Amino acid sequence: FFFFKQKTAYEMQRGLVGSEMCIRDRYQRRVHGDLKLKDIMTEITIVTSDGKKLKANPEAVKCCKPIEEFYKDNKTDVEIPMLGIKSAVMEKIISFCHQFQGKAIPVVEKPLKQNKLENVIKDEWVVKFLDMPLGDLYELIKACDFLAYKPLEDLVGAAIAIKMVGKSVEEIRKDFNINNDFTPEEEKAIKEFFTWSEEIWPQPLLKILHLT
Repeated sequence: FFFFKQKTAYEMQRGLVGSEMCIRDRYQRRVHGDLKLKDIMTEITIVTSDGKKLKANPEAVKCCKPIEEFYKDNKTDVEIPMLGIKSAVMEKIISFCHQFQGKAIPVVEKPLKQNKLENVIKDEWVVKFLDMPLGDLYELIKACDFLAYKPLEDLVGAAIAIKMVGKSVEEIRKDFNINNDFTPEEEKAIKEFFTWSEEIWPQPLLKILHLT
């Protein structure tokens, strides 16, 4: 009888320890990031530079590295600060992330061989999504670079390149809000120094750099 009581107590102790270990391990997985974002929270809040709070699916926006890393380190926080991105831009990125959650994102073939976006990107939704002024595309590609979201960055880059085709130097400077701070003498010297540039750099890029 005494042996039976001891064995039962021992087994009960082992059971309790096992339960405690399960609770501990489950907590540590949450703390150390072994669980997926969807296991932590079904919705996250992103705070933009203009103070707007945007809701997003954590599984959809995990393609944006700073957002994913923030939640690995701060799972108890309910808001993610993205103070370098305006709400209008962040809304576009969230929309794109949700649209392609679990789907293949169109890939841009390089170098570009067409001057129409619909001929370069074979996805009607993406073509409509990128139908925005050049200045807005510029803000969008900066945000993609900050978020390390390369697939969208490539698509926006293609849209920018196509929109720049045929534009004058003055038009491109206006679109990108670039002030020409070179003197005529400096411009001449730069052009002479980079006489080889037209062979390896695309004309739109040279125009932005004031080299043509």
